[in-house]
Amino acid sequence: YAFLFPVRANLILTEADGAVVEAFKHTPPPAAYAQLTYDNAPPEWAPGDFDARDDDSASAMLRTLRPWLSGTLAKEILHRAGVDANTARALLSPAAREGLRTALNAVIRESAQGRGHLYLQDRFPVSIAPVTLQHVSADEHVEDDILAALFLSLRRRFSAGELAAVRKRVLDRVLRERTRVQRSLDRLSSPDSLAKDADEYEKFGNLLMIHLYDQPEQQGRMTVPDVFTDPRLVVSIPLKERTTVLENAQRYFGKAQQARASVSYVRERAVALKERLDMLRAFEQDIRNAENLNELKSLFKQQAALMNELGMTSRGDNDESPFPFRRFVVEGGFEVWAGKNSANNDLLTVRHSRPNDIWFHARGVGGSHVVLKVGSAAGNPSKEAIRQAASIAAYYSKHRNAKRVPVAYTEKKYVRKPKGASPGSVLVDREKVIMADPALPSEES
Repeated sequence: YAFLFPVRANLILTEADGAVVEAFKHTPPPAAYAQLTYDNAPPEWAPGDFDARDDDSASAMLRTLRPWLSGTLAKEILHRAGVDANTARALLSPAAREGLRTALNAVIRESAQGRGHLYLQDRFPVSIAPVTLQHVSADEHVEDDILAALFLSLRRRFSAGELAAVRKRVLDRVLRERTRVQRSLDRLSSPDSLAKDADEYEKFGNLLMIHLYDQPEQQGRMTVPDVFTDPRLVVSIPLKERTTVLENAQRYFGKAQQARASVSYVRERAVALKERLDMLRAFEQDIRNAENLNELKSLFKQQAALMNELGMTSRGDNDESPFPFRRFVVEGGFEVWAGKNSANNDLLTVRHSRPNDIWFHARGVGGSHVVLKVGSAAGNPSKEAIRQAASIAAYYSKHRNAKRVPVAYTEKKYVRKPKGASPGSVLVDREKVIMADPALPSEES
């Protein structure tokens, strides 16, 4: 016998004569169970059974008859009788009371047939009962043996729960990647701004060449007529201290060349980032539209490369993916890329670095190659940006747990890969050394 009351819920096993043998929740079973009479015959309620306090509502009156006359079954009885659940018993007409009694007895008789009625909306169970639910509107109605209906309900609920969990897990990763890509796109310098800077640097260089033998009127600055715009105007050109006018002119020519190179890089990078954003948005929409777990798994197989890039598979690093490296953003908006293993280090240094990028590696120990992408933001990286990149190289080295790590850095053009060298092995023709604390920027790009 099954007792379905919330407080006294239990399963009781009896002998043929009704003697209690075992109880699921208590051994030995409470004495109260031995005093109960067990009768599987459906009860038939008479009009007098509906007497209750005058202030009881129609729904409370049903619960007075039996505790299980609540929830779905109570709603069905009230619906069939055409009675509002909040109507006080005293306000119920004799016809309404008779309608409730008739509906109740009909529900009880129908439930004794052992059938199960499962109602689904978008394949998810919304109601299950041992009777037809006339008050429920759903996409699908499945009628079967009561146990079969219960099992189907549980399977659908577990499947829907797993679908929701998998969908959320992947969507979280996709949305995080979308945010990262959008942030990288927003931080890209404007090509027009870079081109304008290049023109200004070149003008400064040419103006300094015209006044090559003049002495600056003040330390760190030279003011000259702007002959390229209007000779009546003057231009104040910042100078690097303790260097000649010629060296400053050459420095501005170099900055102009670097800015123009950055224009091409920024445009290519913007196109790649926008394409990735479009791909992520389409993938996100497909995930949201998947109706079941099988559709979702099929989608993941179709997008295996993207799932691998998002770190949602166990295939490991894919060096040929669009973004195979760890990426960070340091001061000034400059991107820093870090290799993940020896082969990945080679890929970064040999194929994905420009000559004027700044290359880092922890000195004397194994670790990641780290590259500060000079063209990823306007101007030149600051000392703080270089320090942050060095800290990344220290973090991804075998000295990660040390307090201070010597990190070698140089322009990538001074780093070369000898023929036949093992993966990750390079030669550095000239380098500087900075002491860095192993650490990562506050957020990964």
